[in-house]
Amino acid sequence: MKPARLPPDFLADLKAVAPAPPDQTVSTQFLKDLATVDKSVREAEARQSVSDEDFRFIAERLQEWRSNTRKKLEMLIGRLPEDDPLRCPISLFATMDYGRLETAHTRTLAWLLDPDKEHGFGSKLLEALLSCVEKQDLPVQVHRVESEWFIEEPARRETSGRVDIFAEGNWMESEEDRIPWRLVVEAKIDAWEGEEQLTFYEDWLDSFADNRQVLRVFLTPEGRQPETARQNWFPLKFQELVEAFRAAADALRDKPGYHYLRFYLAGVLRDVCRWPLPIRLDCSDPYSVLSYLRHAIDR
Repeated sequence: MKPARLPPDFLADLKAVAPAPPDQTVSTQFLKDLATVDKSVREAEARQSVSDEDFRFIAERLQEWRSNTRKKLEMLIGRLPEDDPLRCPISLFATMDYGRLETAHTRTLAWLLDPDKEHGFGSKLLEALLSCVEKQDLPVQVHRVESEWFIEEPARRETSGRVDIFAEGNWMESEEDRIPWRLVVEAKIDAWEGEEQLTFYEDWLDSFADNRQVLRVFLTPEGRQPETARQNWFPLKFQELVEAFRAAADALRDKPGYHYLRFYLAGVLRDVCRWPLPIRLDCSDPYSVLSYLRHAIDR
Protein backbone atom coordinates (compact mmCIF):
# COMPACT_ATOMS: atom_id res chain seq x y z
CA MET A 1 0.00 0.00 0.00
CA LYS A 2 1.33 3.45 -0.89
CA PRO A 3 1.79 5.86 2.03
CA ALA A 4 -0.96 8.42 2.46
CA ARG A 5 -0.46 11.65 0.53
CA LEU A 6 -1.11 14.56 2.82
CA PRO A 7 -2.22 18.02 1.66
CA PRO A 8 0.43 20.78 1.85
CA ASP A 9 -1.39 22.53 4.72
CA PHE A 10 -1.61 19.38 6.85
CA LEU A 11 1.08 20.25 9.39
CA ALA A 12 0.02 23.90 9.64
CA ASP A 13 -3.58 22.88 10.26
CA LEU A 14 -2.55 20.23 12.76
CA LYS A 15 -0.51 22.81 14.66
CA ALA A 16 -3.54 25.12 14.74
CA VAL A 17 -5.73 22.34 16.11
CA ALA A 18 -3.29 21.16 18.78
CA PRO A 19 -0.64 23.83 19.35
CA ALA A 20 2.19 23.13 21.75
CA PRO A 21 2.30 25.36 24.84
CA PRO A 22 4.55 28.39 24.17
CA ASP A 23 6.85 27.42 27.05
CA GLN A 24 7.05 23.72 26.20
CA THR A 25 10.57 22.38 25.99
CA VAL A 26 11.89 18.83 25.63
CA SER A 27 14.49 17.98 28.24
CA THR A 28 17.58 15.90 27.53
CA GLN A 29 16.44 13.39 30.10
CA PHE A 30 13.09 12.99 28.34
CA LEU A 31 14.86 12.25 25.07
CA LYS A 32 17.04 9.65 26.79
CA ASP A 33 13.98 8.02 28.34
CA LEU A 34 12.21 8.06 24.98
CA ALA A 35 15.17 6.32 23.34
CA THR A 36 15.13 3.66 26.05
CA VAL A 37 11.42 3.02 25.60
CA ASP A 38 11.80 2.97 21.83
CA LYS A 39 14.22 0.05 22.05
CA SER A 40 11.57 -2.02 23.81
CA VAL A 41 8.88 -1.39 21.17
CA ARG A 42 8.90 -3.55 18.08
CA GLU A 43 9.25 -1.63 14.82
CA ALA A 44 6.14 -3.21 13.30
CA GLU A 45 3.99 -2.11 16.23
CA ALA A 46 5.31 1.42 15.94
CA ARG A 47 4.49 1.54 12.21
CA GLN A 48 0.96 0.37 12.85
CA SER A 49 0.24 2.88 15.64
CA VAL A 50 -1.04 5.42 13.06
CA SER A 51 -2.34 3.90 9.87
CA ASP A 52 -2.62 5.49 6.44
CA GLU A 53 -6.39 5.52 6.93
CA ASP A 54 -5.95 7.50 10.15
CA PHE A 55 -3.81 10.08 8.36
CA ARG A 56 -6.32 10.35 5.53
CA PHE A 57 -9.17 10.82 8.00
CA ILE A 58 -7.28 13.57 9.83
CA ALA A 59 -6.29 15.25 6.57
CA GLU A 60 -9.90 15.23 5.31
CA ARG A 61 -11.17 16.73 8.56
CA LEU A 62 -8.50 19.44 8.52
CA GLN A 63 -9.27 20.29 4.91
CA GLU A 64 -12.94 20.53 5.80
CA TRP A 65 -12.12 22.77 8.76
CA ARG A 66 -9.90 25.05 6.62
CA SER A 67 -12.63 25.27 3.97
CA ASN A 68 -15.27 26.21 6.56
CA THR A 69 -12.92 28.77 8.08
CA ARG A 70 -12.40 30.41 4.70
CA LYS A 71 -16.17 30.62 4.20
CA LYS A 72 -16.49 32.40 7.55
CA LEU A 73 -13.66 34.73 6.56
CA GLU A 74 -15.37 35.62 3.30
CA MET A 75 -18.57 36.49 5.15
CA LEU A 76 -16.90 38.52 7.91
CA ILE A 77 -14.34 40.33 5.75
CA GLY A 78 -17.21 41.61 3.67
CA ARG A 79 -18.58 43.27 6.80
CA LEU A 80 -15.33 45.06 7.67
CA PRO A 81 -15.39 48.85 7.44
CA GLU A 82 -13.10 50.31 4.80
CA ASP A 83 -10.80 51.81 7.43
CA ASP A 84 -10.26 48.58 9.36
CA PRO A 85 -6.56 47.79 10.00
CA LEU A 86 -7.04 44.47 8.19
CA ARG A 87 -7.72 46.39 4.97
CA CYS A 88 -4.83 48.82 5.48
CA PRO A 89 -1.59 48.31 3.49
CA ILE A 90 0.27 51.02 5.43
CA SER A 91 2.43 50.18 8.45
CA LEU A 92 3.13 53.02 10.84
CA PHE A 93 6.82 52.17 11.25
CA ALA A 94 7.70 50.21 8.10
CA THR A 95 8.53 53.34 6.10
CA MET A 96 11.38 53.97 8.58
CA ASP A 97 12.43 50.30 8.78
CA TYR A 98 11.24 50.32 12.40
CA GLY A 99 8.51 47.72 11.94
CA ARG A 100 10.13 45.30 14.42
CA LEU A 101 11.97 47.83 16.59
CA GLU A 102 10.91 47.17 20.18
CA THR A 103 11.40 50.72 21.46
CA ALA A 104 9.23 52.12 18.65
CA HIS A 105 6.43 49.81 19.69
CA THR A 106 6.73 50.28 23.45
CA ARG A 107 6.94 54.07 23.28
CA THR A 108 3.89 54.11 21.02
CA LEU A 109 2.04 51.75 23.36
CA ALA A 110 2.84 53.93 26.36
CA TRP A 111 1.48 56.95 24.45
CA LEU A 112 -1.70 55.11 23.47
CA LEU A 113 -2.26 53.87 27.04
CA ASP A 114 -1.76 57.28 28.66
CA PRO A 115 -5.15 59.02 29.11
CA ASP A 116 -3.47 62.42 29.32
CA LYS A 117 -2.10 62.28 25.77
CA GLU A 118 -3.68 64.12 22.87
CA HIS A 119 -5.13 61.04 21.15
CA GLY A 120 -8.39 61.58 23.04
CA PHE A 121 -8.90 57.93 23.97
CA GLY A 122 -8.92 58.50 27.72
CA SER A 123 -8.23 55.23 29.53
CA LYS A 124 -10.11 53.00 27.04
CA LEU A 125 -7.07 51.22 25.62
CA LEU A 126 -5.49 50.77 29.03
CA GLU A 127 -8.76 49.24 30.23
CA ALA A 128 -8.69 46.92 27.20
CA LEU A 129 -5.15 45.81 28.05
CA LEU A 130 -5.94 45.31 31.74
CA SER A 131 -9.01 43.24 30.88
CA CYS A 132 -6.75 40.85 28.93
CA VAL A 133 -4.47 40.41 31.92
CA GLU A 134 -6.80 40.44 34.92
CA LYS A 135 -10.30 39.96 33.44
CA GLN A 136 -11.55 42.95 35.41
CA ASP A 137 -14.51 44.85 34.01
CA LEU A 138 -14.24 47.98 36.15
CA PRO A 139 -13.60 51.64 35.34
CA VAL A 140 -9.96 52.65 35.62
CA GLN A 141 -8.40 55.66 37.29
CA VAL A 142 -4.87 56.18 35.97
CA HIS A 143 -2.16 57.91 37.97
CA ARG A 144 0.65 57.65 35.45
CA VAL A 145 1.92 55.81 32.38
CA GLU A 146 5.63 55.95 31.65
CA SER A 147 7.83 54.64 28.84
CA GLU A 148 11.43 53.50 29.32
CA TRP A 149 11.09 53.90 33.08
CA PHE A 150 14.54 53.91 34.68
CA ILE A 151 14.93 51.70 37.74
CA GLU A 152 17.70 50.93 40.23
CA GLU A 153 17.03 48.27 42.83
CA PRO A 154 18.54 49.32 46.20
CA ALA A 155 19.90 45.86 47.02
CA ARG A 156 21.79 45.75 43.70
CA ARG A 157 23.12 49.27 43.27
CA GLU A 158 25.57 48.26 40.58
CA THR A 159 22.64 47.27 38.37
CA SER A 160 20.11 49.47 36.63
CA GLY A 161 17.62 49.01 33.84
CA ARG A 162 14.62 50.41 32.04
CA VAL A 163 11.13 48.96 32.16
CA ASP A 164 9.45 49.21 28.76
CA ILE A 165 6.12 50.44 30.17
CA PHE A 166 5.29 51.29 33.78
CA ALA A 167 1.84 52.38 34.93
CA GLU A 168 -0.11 52.83 38.15
CA GLY A 169 -3.75 53.39 38.91
CA ASN A 170 -6.91 52.06 40.52
CA TRP A 171 -9.87 49.96 39.56
CA MET A 172 -12.95 51.88 40.73
CA GLU A 173 -15.54 49.60 42.30
CA SER A 174 -17.19 52.77 43.64
CA GLU A 175 -16.14 56.27 44.67
CA GLU A 176 -15.09 54.87 48.02
CA ASP A 177 -13.83 51.41 47.03
CA ARG A 178 -10.67 51.34 44.95
CA ILE A 179 -8.34 48.50 44.01
CA PRO A 180 -4.82 49.88 43.43
CA TRP A 181 -2.69 48.25 40.74
CA ARG A 182 0.79 48.56 39.27
CA LEU A 183 1.49 47.44 35.69
CA VAL A 184 4.80 46.53 34.08
CA VAL A 185 5.05 45.55 30.40
CA GLU A 186 8.21 44.04 28.94
CA ALA A 187 8.12 43.53 25.16
CA LYS A 188 10.37 41.34 23.03
CA ILE A 189 10.08 40.94 19.27
CA ASP A 190 13.37 39.55 17.94
CA ALA A 191 15.51 39.87 21.08
CA TRP A 192 15.64 37.68 24.16
CA GLU A 193 15.86 38.72 27.76
CA GLY A 194 19.11 39.92 29.23
CA GLU A 195 20.73 37.94 32.02
CA GLU A 196 18.35 37.88 35.02
CA GLN A 197 16.46 40.78 33.42
CA LEU A 198 12.97 39.96 34.67
CA THR A 199 14.27 38.74 38.02
CA PHE A 200 15.81 42.19 38.48
CA TYR A 201 12.47 43.81 37.63
CA GLU A 202 10.72 41.53 40.11
CA ASP A 203 13.10 42.48 42.92
CA TRP A 204 12.49 46.14 42.14
CA LEU A 205 8.70 45.67 42.16
CA ASP A 206 8.93 43.79 45.46
CA SER A 207 10.75 46.76 47.01
CA PHE A 208 7.57 48.88 46.94
CA ALA A 209 6.09 49.02 50.44
CA ASP A 210 2.42 49.19 49.49
CA ASN A 211 -0.52 46.91 48.77
CA ARG A 212 -0.90 47.52 45.03
CA GLN A 213 -1.75 44.51 42.91
CA VAL A 214 1.20 43.91 40.58
CA LEU A 215 0.49 42.98 36.95
CA ARG A 216 3.48 41.72 34.96
CA VAL A 217 3.00 41.41 31.19
CA PHE A 218 5.47 39.75 28.82
CA LEU A 219 4.54 40.83 25.28
CA THR A 220 5.91 38.78 22.36
CA PRO A 221 4.81 37.73 18.85
CA GLU A 222 4.18 34.12 19.90
CA GLY A 223 3.02 34.65 23.50
CA ARG A 224 5.95 32.72 24.97
CA GLN A 225 6.83 32.44 28.61
CA PRO A 226 9.87 34.41 29.85
CA GLU A 227 13.07 32.58 30.68
CA THR A 228 14.48 34.86 33.40
CA ALA A 229 11.48 35.15 35.72
CA ARG A 230 10.84 33.67 39.16
CA GLN A 231 7.34 35.10 39.51
CA ASN A 232 4.33 34.92 37.24
CA TRP A 233 4.27 37.05 34.08
CA PHE A 234 1.23 37.12 31.83
CA PRO A 235 2.32 35.95 28.34
CA LEU A 236 0.54 38.20 25.85
CA LYS A 237 0.70 37.86 22.07
CA PHE A 238 0.94 40.99 19.94
CA GLN A 239 -2.10 39.65 18.05
CA GLU A 240 -4.07 39.48 21.32
CA LEU A 241 -3.10 43.10 22.03
CA VAL A 242 -4.31 44.10 18.56
CA GLU A 243 -7.59 42.24 19.07
CA ALA A 244 -8.20 43.95 22.42
CA PHE A 245 -7.49 47.40 20.95
CA ARG A 246 -9.57 46.68 17.83
CA ALA A 247 -12.53 45.68 20.00
CA ALA A 248 -12.31 49.09 21.70
CA ALA A 249 -11.61 51.07 18.52
CA ASP A 250 -15.17 51.42 17.22
CA ALA A 251 -16.01 53.69 20.15
CA LEU A 252 -12.97 55.87 19.36
CA ARG A 253 -13.64 56.69 15.71
CA ASP A 254 -14.33 60.37 16.39
CA LYS A 255 -11.16 60.86 18.45
CA PRO A 256 -8.07 62.70 17.14
CA GLY A 257 -5.81 59.65 17.42
CA TYR A 258 -8.06 57.13 15.69
CA HIS A 259 -6.18 56.91 12.39
CA TYR A 260 -2.84 56.81 14.19
CA LEU A 261 -4.17 53.80 16.10
CA ARG A 262 -5.40 52.27 12.85
CA PHE A 263 -1.98 52.55 11.18
CA TYR A 264 -0.28 51.23 14.29
CA LEU A 265 -2.49 48.13 14.50
CA ALA A 266 -2.02 47.48 10.78
CA GLY A 267 1.73 47.74 11.31
CA VAL A 268 1.70 45.24 14.17
CA LEU A 269 -0.25 42.74 12.09
CA ARG A 270 2.00 43.20 9.09
CA ASP A 271 5.46 43.63 10.64
CA VAL A 272 5.25 41.69 13.91
CA CYS A 273 2.62 39.03 13.11
CA ARG A 274 3.74 38.78 9.46
CA TRP A 275 0.24 39.04 7.99
CA PRO A 276 0.02 40.07 4.32
CA LEU A 277 -2.14 43.20 4.29
CA PRO A 278 -4.66 43.96 2.93
CA ILE A 279 -5.74 40.50 4.01
CA ARG A 280 -6.68 37.90 1.41
CA LEU A 281 -8.98 34.90 1.62
CA ASP A 282 -6.13 32.60 0.61
CA CYS A 283 -3.88 33.74 3.49
CA SER A 284 -1.75 30.99 5.00
CA ASP A 285 -3.23 31.26 8.51
CA PRO A 286 -6.99 31.83 8.20
CA TYR A 287 -7.55 30.71 11.81
CA SER A 288 -5.67 33.66 13.35
CA VAL A 289 -7.48 36.04 11.00
CA LEU A 290 -10.82 34.57 12.06
CA SER A 291 -9.90 35.20 15.69
CA TYR A 292 -9.22 38.86 14.83
CA LEU A 293 -12.50 39.17 12.95
CA ARG A 294 -14.47 37.80 15.86
CA HIS A 295 -13.08 40.58 18.03
CA ALA A 296 -13.60 43.19 15.32
CA ILE A 297 -17.09 42.22 14.14
CA ASP A 298 -18.56 39.05 15.61
CA ARG A 299 -18.91 40.36 19.17
